[in-house]
Amino acid sequence: MADVHGSIYRGQQISLAVVSSVMSSLGVIALCLRIAGRYLVVRKLGADDWLMAAGVVITLSYLFEILYGIKFGAGLHGAELRPSDMVDILKTIYAIELTYNTAISLIKCSIVAFYLRLASIDINLRRACYGTFVFVALLWVIAQAVAALQCLPINANWDIFTVTHKKCVNTLVFFYINAGLNILLDIWILVMPIRTLIQIKRPTRDKVILIAIFGVGALSCLAAIIRLYTIRLYTQSKDPFYDGAPINIWSMVEINIAIICASVPAMKPLFHKTIRERMTTGRSNGRSHNGGSHNGGSHNGGSQFGHAMIPLSGDDISKPGTVRQKKGTYSVGATGGEFSSSEENMVTKGSMNGGIEYQRDFTVEESYIQSSKVLREASHAV
Repeated sequence: MADVHGSIYRGQQISLAVVSSVMSSLGVIALCLRIAGRYLVVRKLGADDWLMAAGVVITLSYLFEILYGIKFGAGLHGAELRPSDMVDILKTIYAIELTYNTAISLIKCSIVAFYLRLASIDINLRRACYGTFVFVALLWVIAQAVAALQCLPINANWDIFTVTHKKCVNTLVFFYINAGLNILLDIWILVMPIRTLIQIKRPTRDKVILIAIFGVGALSCLAAIIRLYTIRLYTQSKDPFYDGAPINIWSMVEINIAIICASVPAMKPLFHKTIRERMTTGRSNGRSHNGGSHNGGSHNGGSQFGHAMIPLSGDDISKPGTVRQKKGTYSVGATGGEFSSSEENMVTKGSMNGGIEYQRDFTVEESYIQSSKVLREASHAV
């Protein structure tokens, strides 16, 4: 372990540890909120959620590797390190290269998998998604192979004192090409769904918000560009153990900003009062009124919700998916069948309240949301 003295400047290490820990924590929180929001709406995770979860797990492994490297002096000047410390740090760097490539690839795939939710109305977007999947997979395989075999024998990647005969590729060219391709891929993934988002039949405000969320993802691209600059400094440095720290700082910023931005759309139900109340009321009614006299019909292929009278204030403001009435009571019934806005009926209820019965047929599917219906959920995620 590095011999620590009071005179040693540890600012680089502190920055590396703090930024990496904070950004990783934010990424984990974003994932938890994403999963909670998804569960609230469809009660089941999709492929994009599982890919993102895997990406977060790998990112936490990346954090562990950074902290492990700091233990041996990563971020300190080479003159302050012992030979054994240098070997341990180089082992950590070798592992980090493989971990970073995996984390960033999983996150990209998660974002593209989310786009497939929108692709049911745009065949060109679907084709672009599948093509992007293939490109990301190929880039990951090539990057992993080059990183793992950049020097032969393998231990020559870290054992710089005892291995005398080795063959290495030009790592400078590899770093630049890999980082450059990832930046171009980030930009492509950002612009890929814009045309489809514009075509979504939602209020302009909702479209602007959703596009803005993805626009914030441009910060991840900016972090990747800054990371490329730090790679240039690292490859030209005479003190690589010290100058290598900024690469990991900006790598962590890039990865976790991507995690956060990609998870924001799925979080909205947690902060949208109308959706929370609707889902809570539906689950409550399903337990207390299932099979009652007001059952709207047969319940085939989906979760069952009962038929209950829900009092609404006469001052309620109309919102998408709600009905406004000065007086009276509304009854919401749910039956089997496919969710469709055309399956809404308003019928006069001959009751003493003189109210109106509002009935809407829909299905909460057990097998996630069919690709032909997902645009509704994706647009409501704004």
